[in-house]
Amino acid sequence: ATSEWVPYVGKDLPHQGLAMDIVTQALKRAGYKPSVTIQAWSRTLEGADIGVYDLIAAAWYSKEREKSFIYSKPYIYNEIKLLKNASSTFKFNSVADLQGKTIGVLNNYAYGKEFDNARGILRAPGIHVLQNITRVLNGELELTLDDQRVLEYQIKNNISLNRDKLVFIPQSVSKNGLYIAVSRLNPKHKEIVKAFNKAIVAMRKDGTYDRILKLHSE
Repeated sequence: ATSEWVPYVGKDLPHQGLAMDIVTQALKRAGYKPSVTIQAWSRTLEGADIGVYDLIAAAWYSKEREKSFIYSKPYIYNEIKLLKNASSTFKFNSVADLQGKTIGVLNNYAYGKEFDNARGILRAPGIHVLQNITRVLNGELELTLDDQRVLEYQIKNNISLNRDKLVFIPQSVSKNGLYIAVSRLNPKHKEIVKAFNKAIVAMRKDGTYDRILKLHSE
């Protein structure tokens, strides 16, 4: 199970998204027959927590959740980056540079401990990443931030956005590994993680992994 998170997870995406493509191919290679459920994150977490689902396909590491789940090695990395209007002269080297800045964010979204715990940043919640991008374009916000692939997908697939007026700041705010989290209620949880990790290594070696990345970047 997992929740909608374009372009990593999505019912209408090719192979249900980048993360789902990697995970399902790795599990199949390991000898499993995955059945995928995409729903709200809270229901995904609750279902996996009580053993309705064997694993969460796209999860960031949480020490607190390690009581209920065993994590794989990261199979891809999420880079949280700032997006600015091309007219902005702002330069970013560290989270301290964001003091006093108004930044478009999403509620209940983790951007990395340093940013999430920083004081003096004015967070302006939006209802969708597309809204935050539009606010940057319109000059309502100087900055927004999100996973780079998430932002790139929205910019590429919304023709109303003037991409020439949007600039990524090269320095990442944070970099987070993406994992499968297998429920400890499954008696074979260690075996599943071990087989998954082995399959990812094999996919990297034979070119399958790179082909998946390429497919989802087109």
